[in-house]
Amino acid sequence: MPLEPLAERGFGTRAEEYELARPGWPGEVVDALARELDVGRESTVVDLAAGTGKLTRELVPRAGRVVAVEPSEAMRRQLAALVPGAQALDGTAEAIPLADASADAVFVAEAFHWFATQPAVAEIARVLRPGGGLALLWNVHQWGGDDPGIRPVGELIGSRRAGGATREERYQSGAWREPFDRCGLFEPLREVEVRHEQVTDLDGLLLHISTWSFVAALDEPEREALLADARTILERELPDPGRVVIPYRTDAHWTRRLPQPSTG
Repeated sequence: MPLEPLAERGFGTRAEEYELARPGWPGEVVDALARELDVGRESTVVDLAAGTGKLTRELVPRAGRVVAVEPSEAMRRQLAALVPGAQALDGTAEAIPLADASADAVFVAEAFHWFATQPAVAEIARVLRPGGGLALLWNVHQWGGDDPGIRPVGELIGSRRAGGATREERYQSGAWREPFDRCGLFEPLREVEVRHEQVTDLDGLLLHISTWSFVAALDEPEREALLADARTILERELPDPGRVVIPYRTDAHWTRRLPQPSTG
């Protein structure tokens, strides 16, 4: 069956698609990070590049005040509607709208690889109190070689995607670590990983694929044609189009802001 434009299928804006299609975060990972970074009911926590609030909603019950910083107006609207317990502000990693040393922790989910620069790391350090925590999270697909349809769909997408590295390629390159090595503002990074799954159906899988940045970057006719071809492959290969399991490994990294250097 041909793929209709996503807006005509009731998915609305790209922000709505992101909210519907992207996975959440395992509570055990958020709990572990909250313990490591001493986040509690007296803490002010920033969710930087918060998107539609996939992580924000996990932080609200664990912290006293949660500030979600997101540059996309459409994403902020979704976040404000879905996570009313957080304060949603316009801002970027290089210009966080908070005072110096005003946050006990900063969390960044699925985004740090886009702004892994010394100015961004220095800005995060600015808003953190000395000893405050920074957590970086990524959901990494764990497709196996035998997952039905995944290899041919991956080859299809790889042949047509817009230029540039994928999110997972940017993360797995490790280049995002370099600003920490150079700036001297944070303790060495530590990490933990957890496996989890997102259960959806064929339409949900296609919607999920449509939100990948290098797919979303395609012109709309190219994007629709790619997704239509992916549907054809998946309808043929999936054993049960009504139940599709997307496997993930959540990688979480954390560190703490070092004390200010002495000026005396």
